[in-house]
Amino acid sequence: MNKIKLILFCSLILVILPFSSQAQMFSVGTDNRTNFGNIYSPYARAGVQFIDFKYKGSNIGNNLIHTPLTFNGEAAYIAYESLGFNINAVLGNTITGLNNTKYFSLNLNFINPFYLINGQSFKAGIPVKLDSRLVSVRNDDINEEFSQTSLSAGAGLTAAIIKQNRFSITSEFLTSYGFSSASGGFLGGSVFSLNGNARINFYNLLFGKNISFGYDYIFDSYDIDEERLDYDLSGHTITLGVSF
Repeated sequence: MNKIKLILFCSLILVILPFSSQAQMFSVGTDNRTNFGNIYSPYARAGVQFIDFKYKGSNIGNNLIHTPLTFNGEAAYIAYESLGFNINAVLGNTITGLNNTKYFSLNLNFINPFYLINGQSFKAGIPVKLDSRLVSVRNDDINEEFSQTSLSAGAGLTAAIIKQNRFSITSEFLTSYGFSSASGGFLGGSVFSLNGNARINFYNLLFGKNISFGYDYIFDSYDIDEERLDYDLSGHTITLGVSF
């Protein structure tokens, strides 16, 4: 039942956001302009993220105060994407089926691809990424909290197949490394990340809008100065996007 509510919630967001915007690019003049507008239109996305949050520090045998925040489950995902810019938020709580755990993530990143192959129908190259992420995990039953803000940079591989004015298929995979600090405090360390995504975009599919099916993978490994905050966060996200 919780999964059904989550899907309905995400679908409602998709209906409201794109159609309330007046920023849609209309085709004017030539087919080339139409193709350009379709390919580079921004998207609003919504979906479900499946999260696995694991403690990787050494168990503190006789420390009855420390209880790891390990959990797995689903959370609601919303995002805005435009020309390499992406801002997304993830929220999980009792409504999404996380019981007594509250999960929140806010991510802002920018990816700039340097294409080694840059044809009209196929592109491939090396993307460079700057990423900032806030992750917060709380549990109502235990006296533990994870709240870290990270800043990282990385690079990887990207490829795209484009059929002008019809569809495109894009994918990328990046690895990055950066620094993490406690939100509102001085406790911090490093974070190693793996990120990948794939998009299938269909142009002018619904009322002149582009429809996009997406998959995202994240893996963040936190190595914090205080070992009790060493966690691995992995997530698989399935999204539906609509162009503006």
